[in-house]
Amino acid sequence: MSSKQLTVDQKTYRPLLSLIADAESHGNYNAYFGNSANKKIKFTKMTVSEVLDWQKSYVRQGSPSSAVGRYQFINSTLAGLIRDQKIDKNQKFDESTQDRLAITLLERRGAIAYVNREISRQDFAANLAQEWASLPMITGKAPEDSYYQSDGLNKALVKPKKVLEAVDQVKAE
Repeated sequence: MSSKQLTVDQKTYRPLLSLIADAESHGNYNAYFGNSANKKIKFTKMTVSEVLDWQKSYVRQGSPSSAVGRYQFINSTLAGLIRDQKIDKNQKFDESTQDRLAITLLERRGAIAYVNREISRQDFAANLAQEWASLPMITGKAPEDSYYQSDGLNKALVKPKKVLEAVDQVKAE
């Protein structure tokens, strides 16, 4: 067996990204917490800096969440991704940027370890539930519940079987 680390074929992320997006925002790149059907505010036309500012303002106005975009990035997650990925804050928060950031989160949560058979599909799926509140925990006493079920804002919107089917589509190059 080769010691070379496998990478993920980026195309194979599509089913998993679609599943996450459908649950988080109904696939809307301009969604925000409380308004998945948003057509008025164009986050895809804003810079990353403008989105971060909007999120802070939205929470100051009383929103319990700063989640925005197709994958419902909260302010702290988005700011961390921008810092860690060295993304220019003047870059647009467009479809391509949002997809790239979501893939970064998939990889942080174990996609590469999964294709290298270092973690199981269940462990990878359980890790994803810690990133996206609409996904079920997969394992434990309440596998159909959101990891964030007790916060009063979130619940799992997808069945464990669907998550595992999407995880199964993630393949190495």
